[in-house]
Amino acid sequence: MRVCIIGLGRMGRGMAVNLVNKGHVVYGYDVNKSIYAALNNVGVKTVDSVRQCGDTDYVVLALPTGRESAQVLSELSTNAVVIDTTTMSITELTQVLSIVRNKGFKYVTARLEGGPKQAESGSLVLFVGGDEQLYRQSEEFLRQLGTPIYIGTHEQATLLKLISTSIIIANTMILAELSPLMKELGLDTNTLVKALSMSGADSAQLRTRLPWILSGNYPESFSIDLAKYVIDETIKHSMSGGKSLPVMSIIGKLLEIARNEGKGKRDFSEVAEILK
Repeated sequence: MRVCIIGLGRMGRGMAVNLVNKGHVVYGYDVNKSIYAALNNVGVKTVDSVRQCGDTDYVVLALPTGRESAQVLSELSTNAVVIDTTTMSITELTQVLSIVRNKGFKYVTARLEGGPKQAESGSLVLFVGGDEQLYRQSEEFLRQLGTPIYIGTHEQATLLKLISTSIIIANTMILAELSPLMKELGLDTNTLVKALSMSGADSAQLRTRLPWILSGNYPESFSIDLAKYVIDETIKHSMSGGKSLPVMSIIGKLLEIARNEGKGKRDFSEVAEILK
């Protein structure tokens, strides 16, 4: 298959490498051209404009927010199936879908669960929304990226992603807050994580981000800036329906403090340093 990935950040790069390794012809575009040399070295054919992505089977959007997705879709011209993996708000989705309808795109929502490591290994989980028939036609390709789960409408898949990511962030904040008590135990990290993971406290964040927090070593994965965006948009959507989210509001304030201290590009688990 011929694929063009627009947005070559950590997730986009990972998906590009995965698809190249599986023998697909992969083109890539990003506004940051400084990353092109490294991608060319692994077999990605980089292009100078989104307009050069039109003649492919699939166009994958892996952009920061829905604002960038809307901008790219406005510039894009293609008969390919567009797979939009961008995390976005429901408000942004409405704007995106308006452009999709006006331009007649074959468009699939595929919100990603997993990080850069899973993107590169092809083991992501994808919350898929949109026309079910188009999903079935695209399922073989989506399985090249990971495990797709058909959720229903674009809106349902998008909101589920916001909810899922909010839970991940909240879970990590609890681990960060309790980490000083964990250190008081005097246990090595492997024993601590093994014990907790065999209890009702188990979670993916406990097994991945808790060791980062305990060691003070935070790989870049999901930025504080993006975590703040997700929490803000989740709160905004909830408030539009007359529901408050007090715990999410507190988490949003913690993320804001971390961002004001210049940690915006760091992984959101580094809020642990603020809590300490």
